[in-house]
Amino acid sequence: MTTARRDFEHHQIWRVTPEALRDATARLTDAILRDHPSIERVIGIANGGVSPAHLIATTLGMNARIVRARHNTGDDTYQQATGNVSLDLDPLTRALNGQQLKGRVLVVDDICGSGATLSRVRDDLTPLLNPDAQILTAVLCLNTGATTLPDYSIWTVSDWVVFPWEQPPADQDTTPLPPPKKALRRA
Repeated sequence: MTTARRDFEHHQIWRVTPEALRDATARLTDAILRDHPSIERVIGIANGGVSPAHLIATTLGMNARIVRARHNTGDDTYQQATGNVSLDLDPLTRALNGQQLKGRVLVVDDICGSGATLSRVRDDLTPLLNPDAQILTAVLCLNTGATTLPDYSIWTVSDWVVFPWEQPPADQDTTPLPPPKKALRRA
């Protein structure tokens, strides 16, 4: 299997501001609810999907669950995708206590770089789903090199992105992403 490559034009390092994060999650929520009458569960992919998942879940009147996944080998900028995603579903499995996920399950992450993390989470969640359940995916940013696409995204990027919960690089300036206009739908 060939690993997708994240696209980096090296023009700038993008930054998602806290205000843009709130606006983006509101636009994602609105678009998802416009297309789907209900969401039964929101699952954030840690670390980056935790904050957007909590914002979306709060808007929907529920608590987000978290699964831990790791794709990058460190915190340096411009890392290429390895295709090796470690995933820990044990806390979610324990919380389910033998029950299956029902209805529409929304999986949220900060960025879809290559698509490997979303693909792994989707594949590994499948055994935990009721036969009638459906997984939807939403991200703030979609890298142009991704081969597995999320159902919903806000910004399409071809450079590194720094999020509000991350430390910006000390030796490089960042450029705020433009205010979100609308959620892009692929579902």
